[in-house]
Amino acid sequence: MADKGTDPEDEAREVIDTQLKEAGWKDLEEHGGDTGFEREYSTSSGPVDYALLVSGKPVAVVEAKEAQKDAYAALTQAKRYAQDIGTGENYAGRYGVPFVFTANSDEVWFQDLRQEAPLERKLRNFHRPEGFEQFLNTDYKAAKEWLEDTPIRDSDSDLWDNQFEAIQNIEEAIHQNKRRMLVQMATGTGKTRMACAQTYRLLKSGYVNSVLFLVDRNSLGNQAESAFKNYDVGPAMKLSDIYIIEQVEDGVYPENADIVIATLQGMYSLLENHDELVIPQDAFDFIISDESHRSIYGDWRVVLNHFDALQLGLTATPATHTLSYFNENWVYQYGYWQAVDDGHVVPYETYRIQTGITMDGLYYEDEEYNPEDLENKITVPSTNRLIAEEFRKQSGEDEKTLVFAKNDRHATELEKIFREVYSDKDDRYVKKITYTTDDPDGWIKRFRNQKYPKIAVTVDMVSTGVDVKPIENIIFIRPTRSAVLYNQMIGRGTRTCDEIGKEKFTIYDCIGIVDYFSETPPFNTYRPDGTVDEEKSGKKKRDDDDDDEIVVADDVQDHLEFSGYMFETEDGQELRPDDYVTHFERYVRQNRSEIEAIKIIMESPEALKRKHLRELNRKLQDEPEKFSEEKLQKAYGQEMTDIIGFITHALGDDEFPTTEDRVEKAFDAWIQDKDFTEEEREWLNMIQRHFVQEKVIKKEDFNRIPFSRRGGWRSAAKAFGGEEELKDVIHELNEEVILA
Repeated sequence: MADKGTDPEDEAREVIDTQLKEAGWKDLEEHGGDTGFEREYSTSSGPVDYALLVSGKPVAVVEAKEAQKDAYAALTQAKRYAQDIGTGENYAGRYGVPFVFTANSDEVWFQDLRQEAPLERKLRNFHRPEGFEQFLNTDYKAAKEWLEDTPIRDSDSDLWDNQFEAIQNIEEAIHQNKRRMLVQMATGTGKTRMACAQTYRLLKSGYVNSVLFLVDRNSLGNQAESAFKNYDVGPAMKLSDIYIIEQVEDGVYPENADIVIATLQGMYSLLENHDELVIPQDAFDFIISDESHRSIYGDWRVVLNHFDALQLGLTATPATHTLSYFNENWVYQYGYWQAVDDGHVVPYETYRIQTGITMDGLYYEDEEYNPEDLENKITVPSTNRLIAEEFRKQSGEDEKTLVFAKNDRHATELEKIFREVYSDKDDRYVKKITYTTDDPDGWIKRFRNQKYPKIAVTVDMVSTGVDVKPIENIIFIRPTRSAVLYNQMIGRGTRTCDEIGKEKFTIYDCIGIVDYFSETPPFNTYRPDGTVDEEKSGKKKRDDDDDDEIVVADDVQDHLEFSGYMFETEDGQELRPDDYVTHFERYVRQNRSEIEAIKIIMESPEALKRKHLRELNRKLQDEPEKFSEEKLQKAYGQEMTDIIGFITHALGDDEFPTTEDRVEKAFDAWIQDKDFTEEEREWLNMIQRHFVQEKVIKKEDFNRIPFSRRGGWRSAAKAFGGEEELKDVIHELNEEVILA
């Protein structure tokens, strides 16, 4: 017989003894008492290796296996002991204890037998006695019934439909005993609000008792803390009036809080940089990882793997690794374009600025540099200046703008150049905000809430999660090969902002980044992006990615090659203005006999009605090029021309009259040689102004302002000598304006 000290199973038990003691379980044989563990505990089918007792009552059995044996496979044996332990209890109709463990010297498996369909799970260690007491006091069946019986909108009547649907799907997954869930919602569509609502429901139901909300930087933690504390749960009642909500600050874990908000970095430090365990694995019942595509990478995964809790991942840009970590359990998806259609976020347009050097590179001091070498091996100040000057020409003066630089050195250079270009503005107009900036979080707050700065230059500090609703422009002077990061950066512009009447935002592409991602258009719901790099994981602060040996080509003069709007198709293709025009004119000619509005414009313009224009606009939007009057105005360079003018031009009219010019021309031609009274001319002036706005006029329009203020259809008919006479006027004017 092998010596006891060398027996593999005895060695495993020594390890398990140590693990149990580290988790707070006393050896009752050594220390006495009524809470701890007993070895070789008797059951009707033989002794089980360990029984865990709380207040003298067995609550779990532990089946020990040597290292070479599969601990997971031993769960069947452990459950047999749980059936035969004879405590007088009856969990799930057959078990005497609610919990079972199996362990060898390498791993620990756990199963809660009270669940209708209990799922086993692997743990880092054994639960504490305190954790078991909390488990025992949680009535999961009653909590699930509460969730089923309490309508989601009773908890929060102001939820958007997408938030409601996400919560509905999360709770359905919980009913199915899922432990990991992933929700993808486009930036700006209310992930945090949904998380607050879900947290409240789970706490209120009693399904969970403690919640951890993880973010990847301090500024996002502050935003989340404010959102949770101010979440309305009833008349004049906030979430913070019921539950304690605190952040992890200065390395201190607020163990009495019901909802803890922490950065990944802060939590990682607490878990890995202390000799003693600071936060036990059963400290939280529910973990929400915001921007979860970051939290699963590299060292950060330690944080999620440490805890035995329900896990909900939130992301706008999931990659393969994200989905894999959450067991392919993608419970809800809400993409960018759907959110645009629902009015929760704004669409974008692309403006391309190309210089000779950003297109072709340069030859400098006997060295050849490709465009990819810019701000990596060589910097050309005139290129950066040209971009800043061209941006000022094309953009509005008071629009909040985010500039993405290659690294901190580049950000400093861009800050100087933009300050020079905007030298007539307030000293706070342009500001670099990176990790090296004094009080960066304070500057982010000012950028979000105050008039200045208008232009923020960053590397990646403002690329994820920071909510600055007024941003109307995003300038890319920094390349990236990460689709996830690219989408996060663009996502800074998607939020609506009623205070400024924001209807869109503009991407200023100065380095061809839109072309690079043309096969994976922005905001696709899912990207099988298979590589992991520090840039995506957040482990590397890109601000510090400087090259001390960079060549400064300050004696090179760059020149502008192209500056103009680009038009993206559904499949991600980028069209220059002339190509967009070509596509549109080809579409009009090919469909001149198929689309009713075009046929009417050609054959009987007086019959054109609003419904025809609405149908025309719908068909144009349904094309891959998403044709619209606004885009055509930019493509043609004719901002005062309307859709009818563009169609008549596509059909052979060489002129580009503005809508106002076209209407005025039609009225002048029609009125010529006609004699009208002063009252009739007043009505005709109102009709002319209406044509400029609406393109056609019909009887119902006379019952709306401004016509209704003068008595509407009846008064107009009286002025023109009767209804038939007024109908003739309308018919003739509709025909004249269309043909003009």
